[in-house]
Amino acid sequence: MPLLKMWKSDKVCTLLHALDAEQTARYRRFRRLLEHNRTALTLQADLEQLYYDNRPFVPQVVEKKSLQMLLEVDGMVHALSGMTGKDYEPMFAVLRSIERTVKEEWSLLRRPNNKELLLPLARIGLEQTSLVGAKAANLAHIGNALGLSTPPGFAITTAACHEFLHETGLSEEIDSLLAELSDDDPTKLAEASRRIGERIMAMPLPEAIDKAIAGAATVFPAEGRLAVRSSAIGEDGDISFAGQYTSVLNVAISEVALAYRQVIASLYSASALSYRMHHGLDDRETPMGVLVLAMVQPQYSGVLYTADPTGEDDDSLRVSAVAGLGDQLVGGDASPELSLRLAKKTLALVAAVGWDGPFTDPPLFLRELADHALRLEAHFQRPIDIEWAVDLSGRLFFLQVRPLLIVADEDKGGNEVPLEYAGHPVLLQGGKCAAGGVVSGRVLQQRSISLETAAPPLEPDTILVTRTASTTFTPWVSKVKGIITDVGGTASHLASVAREFGVPALFDTKIATATLKDGDTITLWASQNLVYQGEVQDLLRGVRQTKRPIFNSSAHLRLQRLLDVISPLNLNDPNSATFAPENCRTLHDIVRYCHELSVRQMFNLGETIGYTRNAVRLKVNIPLILFALDMGGGLRPGLTTCDDINAHDVTSLPFTALWRGISYPGINWTSAIAVGAQDFLALMAAGVRPQDNTRLGGASYAILSADYLNLSVRFGYHFATVDALCGADAEQNYITMNFAGGAGAYHGRSLRIQFLADVLSRLGFEVTIKGDLLEASLLRLEQGAMESALDQLGRLLGTSRLLDMALKTPEQVATLSESFFRGKYDFLEPERADIPANFFLITGDWKNSDPGMEAGILQDGSRFVSSISIGVTQTMARFMGKRYQEFLDNVEAYCYFPLIIAKESNMKNGSAQVWVKPLAGTIDQAGGLAFAIRDWANYFVFRINALEDNAVLFEFRNGKRVERQSVDVAVAREQWHRLRIETQGRWIRAFLGDRQLIDYQAERNLVGYLGLWTKADSVALFKGLTVDLPDGRSHIFQSPR
Repeated sequence: MPLLKMWKSDKVCTLLHALDAEQTARYRRFRRLLEHNRTALTLQADLEQLYYDNRPFVPQVVEKKSLQMLLEVDGMVHALSGMTGKDYEPMFAVLRSIERTVKEEWSLLRRPNNKELLLPLARIGLEQTSLVGAKAANLAHIGNALGLSTPPGFAITTAACHEFLHETGLSEEIDSLLAELSDDDPTKLAEASRRIGERIMAMPLPEAIDKAIAGAATVFPAEGRLAVRSSAIGEDGDISFAGQYTSVLNVAISEVALAYRQVIASLYSASALSYRMHHGLDDRETPMGVLVLAMVQPQYSGVLYTADPTGEDDDSLRVSAVAGLGDQLVGGDASPELSLRLAKKTLALVAAVGWDGPFTDPPLFLRELADHALRLEAHFQRPIDIEWAVDLSGRLFFLQVRPLLIVADEDKGGNEVPLEYAGHPVLLQGGKCAAGGVVSGRVLQQRSISLETAAPPLEPDTILVTRTASTTFTPWVSKVKGIITDVGGTASHLASVAREFGVPALFDTKIATATLKDGDTITLWASQNLVYQGEVQDLLRGVRQTKRPIFNSSAHLRLQRLLDVISPLNLNDPNSATFAPENCRTLHDIVRYCHELSVRQMFNLGETIGYTRNAVRLKVNIPLILFALDMGGGLRPGLTTCDDINAHDVTSLPFTALWRGISYPGINWTSAIAVGAQDFLALMAAGVRPQDNTRLGGASYAILSADYLNLSVRFGYHFATVDALCGADAEQNYITMNFAGGAGAYHGRSLRIQFLADVLSRLGFEVTIKGDLLEASLLRLEQGAMESALDQLGRLLGTSRLLDMALKTPEQVATLSESFFRGKYDFLEPERADIPANFFLITGDWKNSDPGMEAGILQDGSRFVSSISIGVTQTMARFMGKRYQEFLDNVEAYCYFPLIIAKESNMKNGSAQVWVKPLAGTIDQAGGLAFAIRDWANYFVFRINALEDNAVLFEFRNGKRVERQSVDVAVAREQWHRLRIETQGRWIRAFLGDRQLIDYQAERNLVGYLGLWTKADSVALFKGLTVDLPDGRSHIFQSPR
C-alpha cells in the first residue's frame, strides 16, 4: 500500500492508543537495530576519514573496522528479519559477496609463494627478491654476477618469518595489538613495540627453522663471528627503510638463532612501525628476510653515494668513512671522520674534510671502490648507495648496495647565499645539508632518544633540534617541519628518511642545541646551511607543500578498494521501485535499506501489515514528510485515525522544543542554496524534480512519549537522529545527536560538519567528528535549559539543510557561525552575478575574469592555502582542535577539485575543446576539461599541470580519483594551451594542441555533461569551451575571443 494512503485505507475512525505488548517487543528489536546502524555508520565514517585524511594509519585498524562493520551490518539484517519474519536472502547473498571481497584483501597478505626456509648466497639471484629481500638479493647478485667481493653467507627467507609468526600464534597477537594503534600517540606505539618484541624474543623457533639455521651455520669456522642483518621485503628498494631494522654484529655461531629473533623483533620496532605507516605499507606485505654473513673486521668502513642525494651534483662520488665499524656513522650517532668528493671522470679528489694527503693521490682502496661504484651505477642504471669496508689486510668488501634516492631541492631559490634580512639575524651558519628546503617553525629541543620518554604531543610547526641524527627519531620525521642536529652525517639513515619525507634537515652543526632555544621561531634554509631568527617571508614565499608518501600507497589503494564496496549509496530514493534488497550493492546500501524498512515496520507502514492505530503522518508547514508513533503521552488525547494531525497536536516536551526551533520563522525553508546548482544536482544525483522538495531524501520518523523523543530526520540527502529525554529530573535528562551524509562533495560535507561542530560546541554539547559524521551529546541539565538547547538544535538543523553544496571555504564557516548566534538564519547566498552565464557552480571560486584581464572564466584557488584569517584559524583550533584543522587542510590539498558545469552540454559522442592558461599555485597549477559528467562524483577529466609538466586522464568514481593514463609533456605557465577530447562509445582520445596524448577505453559509455576543472590552489583562466557533435552541430558555451 502506498505510504501516503495507509491511514485512509479504513473508513472507520478509531482512537490513537499507546503501544501494545507486541509493538513494545518490536520496538526493543528496533532499538537493537538502531545500535547496529549507529555503530556501522560510525565505522564507515572512520574508514572514510582515514582515506580522505591522507594521514598514516595502521592497516590492521582498517582490517578490524571493515570486519567489524560486516558484523554490524549482518546484525542489522538479522534484526530486520526478526521484525518482519522474512529471510532477506538476496541481502544476505550481497553481504556474503562483500564479505568475500573484504576478506580476500587481507588473506592475500598472508600467503607465502615459496616454502624454502633458507638459501645460500650462491643460489640467490634478483629473481628471488620476493623470497629473501632486496638487500640479500642485491648483495648475492653483485657477488655472483659481477664478481665483486662480498662476505660469504646465507639468507633466511621470508617464508621462515611467516612460519615462525604463524606456527607460534604470534601473528594473531601482533594483529590484535596493532589494531588498537594510531600514529598520533608515539607512547602507545612504543608500548606495543615493546610488548611485541618481548613476545618474539621469548618464543622458541619452530624446530624446522632452528635446524635449518644450525645446519647452515656449520659452514663458518667454529670461532668465527657473524653479522645477522635484516633483509625485509621493501627494504633497499625505491623505499629505503634506512636504519629501520636491526643488524646484530659479532654474533657467535651458537647465537645465530637468538640474533635472528632480534632481527625479526625489529620488524615491529616503534621506528619501523611508524615508517611503514607513513609509507602506507602493511607488516604482512613486508615480511622479514634475514641475511647471515661472515663478519668483516674493518680497518675502515663507510658509505659511498654515486650522486649528490639533494640533486645538486651528478658529476662526483661522495665518500664518508670512519675507522673501524661503520654502524655509528650510518646510525647517525657519529659524524664521518673522512668526507671526500671524487670527480667521476678522473677520480681526482675535488673536496675533502679530514684528509691530509694531496688531493690528486687517494689510496688504492679508494680508487678500487670508486671504479666498482661507477660499474655498479652503470649496471643498475641509476645512482647507487653503497656500504663498504676494508679489512685489516686491505681487501675491499661490499656490504650493501641499494638505489639512492635523489630529492632535488625545488625551494633553494638560487645559488648565492642571501644577504641579511632586516630583523632576521643569522643564528647559525654551517653544518651539512642532509635534505634541502626552506621552512619556518618553532624550536623543540630533544636530547633524549628513548621513545618511551620522548613523546610529547608535537605542534604542526615544530622544528626538531637534537644532538644526534639517531634513527630513533624516525617516528618524528613526518610530524615535524625540519630537523637540525649537532652531530650526524648526510650518509646517515635519518638523513635518508628526511629526504624521503621531504623534510628539510641540517646535520653536523656542532652547536645547534647550544644556540637555538626552545619555543623560538626560526627559519631553516637547509640548502644553504643557514638558520635565521624569526619567520623570513621572502624565503618562504612560493614553497611547495610536500605530498605525503601514504597517498596512493598500497595501503591507501587497498582502503580505496574496500570503500568501493562499503561507502557508495545506490538506494537513494525509498519511494522508488528500485529500493529493494536485490538492488543492494554495498554495505551502505544494506544499512540504508535495513534502517528504512525497520522504521516502516515499526510504524506498520508495510504493504502487508496495514496501518497501526497510533502511527500518524504529521501535517507540517516545511518541506518534510514526517510520521509520528506515540508510545504514550506524546500526542494530544482524543485524536483519531481520521484527524488531520499537525505538529501542534504533539505534546511530547522534547519534540515541541525541537520543533519550535525547526519551524522558527526566521529560517527560510523555500531555498537552501543557489537555485540553479540545487536543481542541477538534484536532477543529476537522483532523478528528482527540483521543485519536489518533499520527496528528496525520503520520509522522517519520530517516536514520542511525554518526555522522550527519538527522531530520524532527512533533509535532502543528509540524515540526522536526535534522541532526547527532557523531564523534571535533571540527572536523567540528555540529548544525543548524530549527523551524516549529504549530496555535496566530501569537501563541502566536511565544511558543514565543521559549522555544526562549531555551533554545537558553543551551545555546550560534547562533539566528536569523524570526516563527515558528527556525534554530539548534552547531559544532565534542568528541564528549561534542555528545552532551550533543543530549540537551538532545531534551528541548527533547519539552517544546515544542503549547506554541503553551498559551503566553499573555511571563512564561510566562521561567518555562518557568527550569523547563527546573532539570530540571522537566512545566511545562504543567492546566485552570484559574477558566475559565468550558462554554467552551474558546483564547487570552487569560479567567476568571470576581472576587468583588465583577458576575457575568460577564472578559478582562483589561492585563498585555500594563503589567506585563511587568524580569526578563522583560532576559531577552528578552539572548537575542533588542530587535528581536525589539519584534516581539512589535507582534504583541500588532495580532495578539493573545483568544478563548474556547462548547462545543456550533455554529450554522447563527439568532441569538445577549451583553452586553458595556468596562472599560479604552490600545490598545483592545473586546469582541465571535464566530460562524461554524471554527477559531481562520477566523471572524467583531461588535465594539464604546469608544476608537474604532465597531462593526465583521471576518472572520478564515487568521488574517488583514479589515474587512467598520464604523459610527461612541457606545460608553460601563463600561456594558453588548447585541450581537446574526442569520445566515441567507450573510447577517449585526448589532445594537447594538435598532438594526441591519450587513447583509452573506458568501462562505461561516455555520456554526460561538460565542465571546467582545477585542483587545490590552482589559479587558472579558461576560454573557448566548444562542443562539436557527429551530426555537424556545434555549440559554443564561451567565446574564445
